[in-house]
Amino acid sequence: GDVLLAEARVALDALEAAGRRARRAAEGPKLVLAVKADGDAGLLEPILARYASEPDAVPVAVRLCGWQEQPRLLRAGEADVALVHAPFDGTGLDTETLAAEPRVAVLAVDHPLAARDRLELADLGLDAGSVERHIDEARRGHDDLAQVLTAVSLGKVVTLLPASVTARYPRPGVVYRPVPEAPPVVLALAWPERSRSTATAALVRVAAEVAEAARNGA
Repeated sequence: GDVLLAEARVALDALEAAGRRARRAAEGPKLVLAVKADGDAGLLEPILARYASEPDAVPVAVRLCGWQEQPRLLRAGEADVALVHAPFDGTGLDTETLAAEPRVAVLAVDHPLAARDRLELADLGLDAGSVERHIDEARRGHDDLAQVLTAVSLGKVVTLLPASVTARYPRPGVVYRPVPEAPPVVLALAWPERSRSTATAALVRVAAEVAEAARNGA
């Protein structure tokens, strides 16, 4: 009975999601791409620019969302594809890894560790297994990256962020320091595993090509 109940819930959720996608499809061809603001490693704009020239391309609506909200939007039929950082719940989803970038520590400018050129996880009281939990705790109570950085500048929190953030968010009250031993931030493209959309397939292919070009410095 427990197994049947769990399976029935999955089936009902999938049916509701299919209904939402059908209603969106009736409005005309369009892809909804879910992404957390500044959670694209700088790949969103080049992906969209290159995708626009694809024969199977359709208009793309970018849906900005909260931390780790993308998988839920995909499973609910509210988005067709998403850029999301691992780890995440990939139930019912197919994924393509796009990038793995180093992490940096983010500290208040007057923090004792800010005087160092680079840090180790032990300096932050962390090890590789506790990094994700630490990041989740630092995000708690904050709606977006701007709020997290404000909390850092006030000395309320120290956290780890993708290195790509440093160029986009220079702040006088915050310093970024490399942490070479920290696990990298993995960015993936995700979409419903039952998707048969040629438009989605084209976007996945383009995203992989753009990410590879970025890794090669093209």
